[in-house]
Amino acid sequence: MNQSHITPSAPINAWELVESRDAFRNRWLHVTLDTVRLPDGRTYEYTNVHREVAGVGIVGLNAAGEILLQQEYRHPVGQVVWQVPGGLTNPGEDLLVCAARELREESGYEAESLEYLGAFWDNPGLGNAISHLVLARNLRPVGGQHPDEAEIVSSHWVTLAWLKQAVADGTIKDRVVICALAYLWLHGLAG
Repeated sequence: MNQSHITPSAPINAWELVESRDAFRNRWLHVTLDTVRLPDGRTYEYTNVHREVAGVGIVGLNAAGEILLQQEYRHPVGQVVWQVPGGLTNPGEDLLVCAARELREESGYEAESLEYLGAFWDNPGLGNAISHLVLARNLRPVGGQHPDEAEIVSSHWVTLAWLKQAVADGTIKDRVVICALAYLWLHGLAG
């Protein structure tokens, strides 16, 4: 989008946090009910989902240029979805170290090289979760998969053309995969 074609409007001001109450917490997330004051002075209750650590998705390529995707049942949507390997960082863990660990644990592959691609908010209208994408080149099988207790995945090698079509026709709706395709394009890897 050309910035010169954006019509200036009034600035948007931040909300003021009046009160925050804990509603729920487990090892994955923390939910608060926040009372905020809107710029016009009204108060509003906002449900805020906090994630304390970042997510990492791995865009894995083999020597033939195929992309490693996985299928996994995702209970909230009631479907088996296409996704890239990934997971959450440990507190203080380096993103590339996390990417290598998650790739090995979920797929049994290691990469010849890892390269940071970029980041995106998972859903900024719901919470603060941020995920990062890492490009893993020249994957080779090493075994030693150690998925989490509820991770039951199958791995598949797909072409870039297949991936583009699957996103275009709605077969793939996962935000991480769609962002991965966008970052591949931005880095000149998706034509």
